[in-house]
Amino acid sequence: MTQSEVTKAAIDTRLANVIARHFHPENGAPYWIEKAQSLQLDPTKDIRRIEDLPRLGFMDQAAMRRRPLDDFIPKCICECRNDLIIAQTGGTLGEPIWTAYTPEEYEAAFVSPFVAAAAHVGFPIGGRWLYVGPSGPHIIGQAARSIARATGSRDPFMVDFDARWAKRLPAGSFAAHRYLTHVVEQAMAVIRTQPISHIFSTPPVLKSLAAEMNEAERFRILGVHYGGMAIEADDMAHLQSAAFPRARHLSGYGNTLFGCCLELDASPAREPTYFPQGERLLLGSCGNANDALTIDYGVIGSAAQCVFTRMDETMFIANMLERDEVTIVRPPRNAPTGFHTNGARSPRPVARLPIPAVQSLY
Repeated sequence: MTQSEVTKAAIDTRLANVIARHFHPENGAPYWIEKAQSLQLDPTKDIRRIEDLPRLGFMDQAAMRRRPLDDFIPKCICECRNDLIIAQTGGTLGEPIWTAYTPEEYEAAFVSPFVAAAAHVGFPIGGRWLYVGPSGPHIIGQAARSIARATGSRDPFMVDFDARWAKRLPAGSFAAHRYLTHVVEQAMAVIRTQPISHIFSTPPVLKSLAAEMNEAERFRILGVHYGGMAIEADDMAHLQSAAFPRARHLSGYGNTLFGCCLELDASPAREPTYFPQGERLLLGSCGNANDALTIDYGVIGSAAQCVFTRMDETMFIANMLERDEVTIVRPPRNAPTGFHTNGARSPRPVARLPIPAVQSLY
């Protein structure tokens, strides 16, 4: 078998196992048990391959917003696990959605991908991190602490950025400017008193910090990790060549619901492209055919709205529309171990969404 055939077989096996767990009539997830009754098929028999996933339709985001989190978790996990990690999306395009991970799933979704990608591109380990971004209920703050420790650092210095409040402030308003100034002032107080060598934040915050830092402070930065929102190739090139020229730059893409995908290239002129690790996450595209939305996990090279499927024991999220348009691409030939499924190039918000989608937070 070729590597692609091995990967496909592993994904299909994981899908079949997850379907069996979540649709189990006694121990499955209440939401999926009810869903099975409305389907014109038997999920445990008819949904066994990637190609079968569209038959489940799009994930009901309204149900995810109004129903208890426990309805989406198999009963056998709810009753025996008290160590679940709980987090919530940002809610930019609707009421926030809660999700859960076991500690093992959390590591696979947020920590292991970063560690592997960082080693692949030569992202420096150790040092002192500064994280500027949301703490709770988003998962990104916890992920910031985990990836810093996993790459040889202590807990990062942290400045909380309330993304939900910032989004309520009119763009370009005095209030919005004052809030960003408040956050940057706190971050600069850390930079000027602590030996910060790594920064993890959003592109706008990083640009504002670079404008306030002197040359010595900027040249002290050896690692820059981008998250929270999409970054344009031109902005990354500027931050990489002019603002923090000594640093290795690495961007992540994802959300609280599915985890993160990482870049596997750190070259200055790159177009940001992100890949998931393992078989737990599938990235695909949503198109239109005969005025109906279609789902495809095999189309390569066409820009379309992103759709994802998360296959974990704790949560099965099938065919969830993201808010971004992406170009689906194959992983590079030199990809590190585990990065063997399709990725997303140049995410950018879709101008008009066919149905409400979730906010990217990682």
